[in-house]
Amino acid sequence: MSQYLMDLLAALTNCMCCFPGSPQLRINNRRFKLLRLLGEGGFSYVYLVQETSTSALYALKKIRCPFGQESVSLALKEVEAYALFSPHPNIIHAVDHAVESANDKSDPSSKTVYILLPYYRRGNLQDAINANLVNHTKFPERRLMVLFLGVARALKAMHQYRVKGAPGGEEARQRAKSVRAEAEEADKDAVRRAKTRRKDVDADEEDVEQEPLMNGEVTRSQEGVGDGELRAYAHRDVKPGNIMLSDSGTSPILMDLGSLAPSPAHITSRALALATQDTAAEHSTLPYRAPELFDTKTGTVIDTKTDIWSFGCTLFACLVGKSPFEMRSEETGGSLSICVLGGDWRFPDEESMASGGGRRKKKDVKGKGKGKDDGGGDDVADGGISEGVREVVRRCLRVEAGERPDVDEVIEMVEKVVAELPEDGGEDNPAGGVEE
Repeated sequence: MSQYLMDLLAALTNCMCCFPGSPQLRINNRRFKLLRLLGEGGFSYVYLVQETSTSALYALKKIRCPFGQESVSLALKEVEAYALFSPHPNIIHAVDHAVESANDKSDPSSKTVYILLPYYRRGNLQDAINANLVNHTKFPERRLMVLFLGVARALKAMHQYRVKGAPGGEEARQRAKSVRAEAEEADKDAVRRAKTRRKDVDADEEDVEQEPLMNGEVTRSQEGVGDGELRAYAHRDVKPGNIMLSDSGTSPILMDLGSLAPSPAHITSRALALATQDTAAEHSTLPYRAPELFDTKTGTVIDTKTDIWSFGCTLFACLVGKSPFEMRSEETGGSLSICVLGGDWRFPDEESMASGGGRRKKKDVKGKGKGKDDGGGDDVADGGISEGVREVVRRCLRVEAGERPDVDEVIEMVEKVVAELPEDGGEDNPAGGVEE
């Protein structure tokens, strides 16, 4: 009996060794301990990791690149964009990255991309929104608008980027180009491995089938653009989950630049219109997606105003708890996309917005004429939202992109609101419901 117990104990010990409590990995000669999973989606996973030599915490994004589904070039597009806009106080930067061949005998051409990012213990604006809903709290209004001023400044860096210009100049551009070159080489290696494995496939046909995906170029889109000239980019996926909060809770950090797109995009054919819609469906989150990305028409131009729409939706979500069109579709039982295309939304204490022009049916809220841009720090309607803050949302959520403000106008509006709003009471929790 005692021998049986000893054998059982030995077996259990072996099993524990097979499943260690803190698995480790190495990235470019730096060793990290995996602590827990932070999130996942598609082919990617995000882990909280700790560097063994310094005990510093990071967020590690792991992206599986099974060949033919998501190339290394697309995976590293995010790192390329981080390098291009670094350093900027309101845009996240990549601490390190690595591309490794996956240990998959069934698909030797597959690779894994690791992106090491700063870890922010307060999480993102969506975490704060969720905490507010659970705790029946809300963001201090003035501090919320200060956060959104930082978001607008991050967008300005993208919307008004000039080749070799700020924030990082030529050095940042060269770093981004080196990431692009690394990605292209990794994809070529995957092609070579695939050809070696599939010798029975015609070489020309293989080249067509296995060509690396290169949509949404970052630095390559600068070819032909002179030094100092404008090469605008749109984020295309501004939402609460992509805005991190600094550890102090006072600064926003815009992240996830994998959806970044050169702007403007001229839609010259029906095929290009459909491709733009498909890309948006994959990379632009539905409740925050601009109407021109739902129904892209031939002969139109898609520009940075898509981000202005998403900015308005995100601000509304922080004020109310969810996207305006998500809320409206739940109220009416209708399609979210129909609400977006019709401009059908409202603040909780208002009637629905009329389609397209930004006009509203008045209920009990004053000062809502079309295009009226009040500061209104002291004019708080029944819903507890200052009129100036409401007007920022209204201006951003014009169905016609040409009627929306550009990023400079948004910054001007937000600065005016911040100046006119009274100081918020209490400094313990600058970001609302999210505690340290």
